[in-house]
Amino acid sequence: MRYVIFLLVVINCAYFSWQVFLDGPVKPVQRLLPPLPLDVRRLVTIQERDAQQSTSETRKIEGLTATQPPGAVMPLSCQALGPFLAQSELTKFEKRLDRLGLTARSQTRYQREQVGYTVLLTSAGYDEALQNKRRLEKEDITASFIGVNNTLSLGAFRDKSRAETILARAQALGLHPRIEPGYAKRSTYWLVIHGHEDQDESLAGLTRKHSGLRLESMACP
Repeated sequence: MRYVIFLLVVINCAYFSWQVFLDGPVKPVQRLLPPLPLDVRRLVTIQERDAQQSTSETRKIEGLTATQPPGAVMPLSCQALGPFLAQSELTKFEKRLDRLGLTARSQTRYQREQVGYTVLLTSAGYDEALQNKRRLEKEDITASFIGVNNTLSLGAFRDKSRAETILARAQALGLHPRIEPGYAKRSTYWLVIHGHEDQDESLAGLTRKHSGLRLESMACP
């Protein structure tokens, strides 16, 4: 009986030791792989490739901004010198600007300006307009049809006093004419100069010597 108890104790100790061995940490197996050849490229994921491209483009933009800041290539503003009423006058000043080291380009502008006065007479119908025309011509007042609304022109005049004289003569016949300003499209010429702050005083001097000229700031074309 004593030997049986001793045998059971030995078996329990062996079983306990075996359980402790099984619960212990298992060391991972390390496999040593041979090095890759030099001409073999590592696989890159799409996310890694996009990140590399974005970083490269950002560095290019930063480098370009450092060497050529925005607005360094072309001036942000220009000045227009004028108006010149004839192309020949503009050519003379263009040569003077060239001697100052300024580059200018010509620009043609069109503006509507009053050039005189017109006396007009509107009738209710064509027959009435024709009758009024005959009455006016008997008084040596020129009358001609304009437009399609039975309107007669009694003449265009540069001086308002002459227009008022014709108006009074037509009113003496019992008619009701009116005076309206006459307009015409006029061409003017300008020299557009790229902005150079160190030449502002020279440009201002040109305008002081020629009272009809002025400088206007404008966006560069």
